[in-house]
Amino acid sequence: MIKRRGFLKSATIASIGLLSSSQNLYSFKGLTSRKIKISLIPGTVGINVDAHELLDLAIKNNFDSIYPILNDLNKMNDQELTEYQNIMSENNISFDIAILPVDFSGSQNVYKNGLSILKEQCKIMSKINSKGFCRWIMPTSNDFTYLNNFKIHRDRLKECAKMIGENGMKLGLEFVGPKTLMSRDQFSFIRTINEMRELIDSINEKNVGYQLDTFHLYCANHDIDDIRFLKKEDIIMCQINDAVEGRSSDEQIDFERELPGKTGLIDTSPFLNFLNEIGYDGTVSAEPFNKELNNLNNEEAAKATYQALRESFDKAGV
Repeated sequence: MIKRRGFLKSATIASIGLLSSSQNLYSFKGLTSRKIKISLIPGTVGINVDAHELLDLAIKNNFDSIYPILNDLNKMNDQELTEYQNIMSENNISFDIAILPVDFSGSQNVYKNGLSILKEQCKIMSKINSKGFCRWIMPTSNDFTYLNNFKIHRDRLKECAKMIGENGMKLGLEFVGPKTLMSRDQFSFIRTINEMRELIDSINEKNVGYQLDTFHLYCANHDIDDIRFLKKEDIIMCQINDAVEGRSSDEQIDFERELPGKTGLIDTSPFLNFLNEIGYDGTVSAEPFNKELNNLNNEEAAKATYQALRESFDKAGV
């Protein structure tokens, strides 16, 4: 489970408003009418930086939010952390959520070790005023049938949610939609918003919500009507991506995606309009896992990522 996004491990374990081309709210950091935040999560776009370098890239490229690299932040003394946050505040940049450092599908020992890490990370996250944590749910298992896997996820994620809630934060859960993953293991599990809703309802903690990704919505053959049951407080964070040309929604591969707007297979405008309509004020980032993007240097990758996200918002007219 951790291996799926192993390049995020160091950050994980240790760790718009109306606009037009002539009036861009993202470029004017002094304006406060903006709600949805464009976020830079370095690992998902092939950027390898420390916390200071990440903040510098965000400022240069007009991002509104950054991933909290907890290993670096934890090493800062109180004065250093205050100075770091002051720079963020001066540039209207906030912290995004962090990846939940708990492997809840492994052995009991692995799970308990993850809880210990989570307990320490909650202290840092509370200090920096982050909204909370998120985690993906893999759609198959070699060890557990659907019902057994459901019970394990429900019980363990409930325990995680309580710990996170005690620190005033939320937990967002993401379903993984590509149908091509379903033959990977013996037993199937959650890969749609409907099944995720059942899990979240069963966890029954007020601070548990949804992490949404247009790529997974597309692969699960969902449309906007399928998520209209959500209110803004139900959505913890969002990501927008595009699909690979020449493949149907059923043929898409999890680790092969494009930046939003690249192929046009996924129209992100209805999704962004929906977020705007319900008053969502959280973050939107890109997670393309794209080799071409990964081959760019950090400056180029940050610029390309912001441009793709910005153009998606411009196209949606929100």
